[in-house]
Amino acid sequence: MKFKRALIWLLVISFFTTSLLFGGNALVSAAEIDSIPNTTRNFKNYDNSYLSVTGYASLGVNDRSHYIDTTYYRQVKTEREFLQAILDAGNGSVKVIEVAKDLNLGWKALNLTSEETKKYRFIRNYRNPMNGFTNPNLASSGVSQLDINNVDGLTIFSKKGKTIRSAEFKLQNSTNNIVIRNLNFDGMWQWDDTGKHKEVGWTFIKINGANNVWIDHCKFSIAADGLIDTENGGSNITISWSEFGLPANENPPEDSDIYQSIQYMEGKYASNELNSDSVYFNMRNGGATKEQIMAYAAYHSKVHLNGSGDKDYVNYVSSSGNEIKDGSQRIRLTLAYNRYTNIGQRIPMIRQGTGHMYNCYLDNSTHDDVLENVSAIAEYGTDTLSRALNARNGASIAADTCVFHDINEPITGSEIQGLDTQNMDEQWAELFQSAYNRNLIVNSHITNKYGTYTGSSWDYNGENLFNKGFTWYDKSTIGNWAWSSHIVGSENMSKMNPPTDPFTFQYNYDEEIPYTYNVLPLNTVVATLTNYAGANKVNMSPIGWLKTDYTPKK
Repeated sequence: MKFKRALIWLLVISFFTTSLLFGGNALVSAAEIDSIPNTTRNFKNYDNSYLSVTGYASLGVNDRSHYIDTTYYRQVKTEREFLQAILDAGNGSVKVIEVAKDLNLGWKALNLTSEETKKYRFIRNYRNPMNGFTNPNLASSGVSQLDINNVDGLTIFSKKGKTIRSAEFKLQNSTNNIVIRNLNFDGMWQWDDTGKHKEVGWTFIKINGANNVWIDHCKFSIAADGLIDTENGGSNITISWSEFGLPANENPPEDSDIYQSIQYMEGKYASNELNSDSVYFNMRNGGATKEQIMAYAAYHSKVHLNGSGDKDYVNYVSSSGNEIKDGSQRIRLTLAYNRYTNIGQRIPMIRQGTGHMYNCYLDNSTHDDVLENVSAIAEYGTDTLSRALNARNGASIAADTCVFHDINEPITGSEIQGLDTQNMDEQWAELFQSAYNRNLIVNSHITNKYGTYTGSSWDYNGENLFNKGFTWYDKSTIGNWAWSSHIVGSENMSKMNPPTDPFTFQYNYDEEIPYTYNVLPLNTVVATLTNYAGANKVNMSPIGWLKTDYTPKK
């Protein structure tokens, strides 16, 4: 054993890499690939040019700084002023909404009159959790769903990173060219005592078919379901310089969702109102303190769902029966310069579409510390997943120059969909069985319980730490990159009458990513994102926040 370890370190020194233990074998070598095929990138240190819109959204969002001091610019300081601004955006008379005060858009907190309910038809009460409220804050404020409809060109921002609480923004398919910047989203979580995260679908933002969306320099805490999800063919989306999740903290703020929920559960525990069906009861009865459970609760499972279901393989059919072009094949998502703390999975998960991810930092270390050090939480806690890329149904996701810390499965799923059908209905498992899923990580670093590695997921013929949660079929996708796939004949298929024979796929091996992107050097990613990712991390005037290009003029 001592000889084997010495040999490992000798190889480490020889090839200037770190050691990797995978499947009981010591594997070390220089990286075999350090860039994503068919892309153009520039390595540079952080400067103001990094504030520019990047990725897919750069193809379709606009500068709105020229609306300063016009009637199209609306500053709002109350919830009703915000609702009126959204209403006016729908008729084209508002193009910019500046949020100047914290807003609680929870349905009960709004307390709309019957006339106001008719006037602001785009906002409604979100259904309550199936097992009732465990968060007194949310029981009091309620939660809302707010549709943004029939809007072509709108920026919603805050100069000082103000907070919007207890509302899901739903960007509908009639909406285009939307920018959301420098806002803090909170107030959408409560303790789920079943541990299943299925009581309610609260999500901060749902891109429900909207096109050309830029979400930038925002902060998202934790929610009951997703954080930002894309459904029904939303396309040209960039999420950049944003912060997701929370660090484990035994002493969270007293007005936080975690503190309020755990205090509520502690009261029920002290009053003997819980039994062995309760996750909280089992943790406390097993020796965990309420403070340790608060630290454990700072975890979010499902982050970025893209493609609401296998059934959306072709044109989306709404509940009213209208057919909307197209399905999940047209999803185009960029994740750039984002920081993820104590997250579980779906960073991102994409069905059929395309994802491009660069300079992201994923860190689950403080959640792992709780699981490792508190036996009752490790035994009864269900929040143990630690995954990232998940391409499904012929999707492609590539990550460039990212850092993964205590992420046990940077890539999950399978190369061919037929090997990963446990969460699919039999009909769709059959139809998608031959779809090749492409996941690629390049020029990135990972450290977790299995070891440490810097390189690409294609290194060593795919046998390396990035693929710990991935099942290869025949490894035909290694070195054979396609940015998108197409179901042959789908343009002539009807969602209401799906075929019975398995889909045949076409893959575009010559397609290039349609933009050039800037990349921070790998050794600067963590420090730079710690300083600049999230709300209220950059100080700019309103005119600055309304720009989309910060490249210095020559």
